[in-house]
Amino acid sequence: MDYPEDVPITPGLRERKKAQTRRAISDVATRLFMERGFEAVTVAEVAEAAGVSIKTVFNYFGSKEELFLDREAEVRTAIVSAVAGRPGDQRVTEALTRLFTEYRIPGGEAWAELDDPERMAMFRRFLETLYASEGLRARILLSGEAMADDLAAVIGRSHGRDPDDVEVRAFVAMLLAAMGLRHRAMVEGVLAGRPAAEIEAGVREAATTAFAAAARAFPELDGP
Repeated sequence: MDYPEDVPITPGLRERKKAQTRRAISDVATRLFMERGFEAVTVAEVAEAAGVSIKTVFNYFGSKEELFLDREAEVRTAIVSAVAGRPGDQRVTEALTRLFTEYRIPGGEAWAELDDPERMAMFRRFLETLYASEGLRARILLSGEAMADDLAAVIGRSHGRDPDDVEVRAFVAMLLAAMGLRHRAMVEGVLAGRPAAEIEAGVREAATTAFAAAARAFPELDGP
């Protein structure tokens, strides 16, 4: 959406306009990546297809990988916030189990999205593109390391312990492993072409079982 130059743009309107631009660029990039493969598309081609300059692309995205994984920071924030903002009587694993079972994407889309054949097909192609790229897979690993630091800081602080405490780090590593198992169940189900209800059931079971194991292994750190 364009705005006349003589009409003042309020801070809220400015942020919405920036978000719309960012989403539009990412949508174009994702389409190109899924059509041709991540490595085969350049940032210059994304800029041209989106009708913006290369500089504009990098004003919104720090790297080519961010163009594809544009919700990476949002998902990480949702996960860390679920732990940091949980009710006083709720365990860490309870908060994460809820987040990873009630949503297809933590803090984002619900499971109903998979009932739409067109959305399911796009999601499958997204995952195929993701796992065909070494660069994108490496980016996911780096994102996991950043989230581990964030979770260790939150959990360590709530128990008066150093974020680098070995037990805190071990607990966080187990939480990330649980997320990984949940993600694996999702990917395998989607790529195998299983029905949406079967995928959801498998992912919910993987998340519930894995986080329960973490709770049993670290009852003190898991506590409210």
